[in-house]
Amino acid sequence: MSYSDRTIKRLFARSQNQCAMPKCIGRMVVGETVIGEICHIRARRKNGPRFDPNLTPAERNAYENLLLLCPTCHKLVDRNAATYSVDLLTDIKTVQENEGGLELSPSDRRAAMLLIESLKPKSRAKASARGNGVAIAVGGDNHGNITINQPSVGKSKGSRYPKNSIGADANLCGYVDYLFGLAIDYWQGATNMGPARLGKKIKTKFRLKQRTRNHLPIDRFEELVSFIVHEMLEPSPVGKQHRHNGTKLCRTFEEWRSGPM
Repeated sequence: MSYSDRTIKRLFARSQNQCAMPKCIGRMVVGETVIGEICHIRARRKNGPRFDPNLTPAERNAYENLLLLCPTCHKLVDRNAATYSVDLLTDIKTVQENEGGLELSPSDRRAAMLLIESLKPKSRAKASARGNGVAIAVGGDNHGNITINQPSVGKSKGSRYPKNSIGADANLCGYVDYLFGLAIDYWQGATNMGPARLGKKIKTKFRLKQRTRNHLPIDRFEELVSFIVHEMLEPSPVGKQHRHNGTKLCRTFEEWRSGPM
């Protein structure tokens, strides 16, 4: 069973496109990118954090059992279920509801629709074969993979980006994409610095070869940000104009996460 559109819109109206965790400034949707995740106060599946066998499937996906959280906070509350109890998460939800509105603003309505679209199943079922194995992915409420393996010496396919890489964190890679998008805009019209050239500058600096900037480890995030700001934004025609006018080149990571200025 999936969430109803009405439930998601109600969550957004109350959340104001903000992570429910106190003091967290994470946004649920930034531009066209859906970052936020729906967290179950009482787990949807057996053996999940804070699972309550007395709830019906409909009650587990009901508004009263849901929170909008950024990926970092979602992992935090689910990995520390003893600390983040049902009562605590319910209190957090109540505080956010009291601060939120009853109706969606135009911007939050658009953000809610993006989240709704991201949750829609792309297909009911699909199968793929690789080497000596067959993988079957079944859609619907009980998402999961059924893999039929035979002995194989080939490597299994991992996630798109390595664990602890920039690409594995939606907030970090989202901010890098924001800065790179600014660089493209700031160099627009300059024949010697198009998107491909800008991308090559990053690849050369960080010796990426066939990898992308999102493959860099998280501990190099600040180094990557500094390079884009000082080596790509500042020397650009628009960047020079910003410096001449005494205006900011870009938003900081914290400002970007808090939404449009």
